[in-house]
Amino acid sequence: SSGINAEWPLRPGGTSDKGDPVDDVNIRHFRHVLVFLGGLQGLEPAIESDESLKETDPRTLFDYYLNTCPNQGSRTIRTEEALMITLTGLRKQLSDNGMD
Repeated sequence: SSGINAEWPLRPGGTSDKGDPVDDVNIRHFRHVLVFLGGLQGLEPAIESDESLKETDPRTLFDYYLNTCPNQGSRTIRTEEALMITLTGLRKQLSDNGMD
């Protein structure tokens, strides 16, 4: 069971090429950050395949549904690349909110 809504004290953020551009989102104050990256097919199929989830819309599962690589030139980005791109894209907002 994923327990995204039921067990966690906060809803995490998800990344997708269908999400809101990271530069257009103001991430409010937080204590902890948890970011979900999709697999080869993306975040949406991973959510849809989890039978324990009643909701399959990423916008309702996550506080933030972000596109951390707007205007990407390819359909897929390798996970290790996506992680570095995402952390770089979030760096300023994380620093501004007290995480160094």
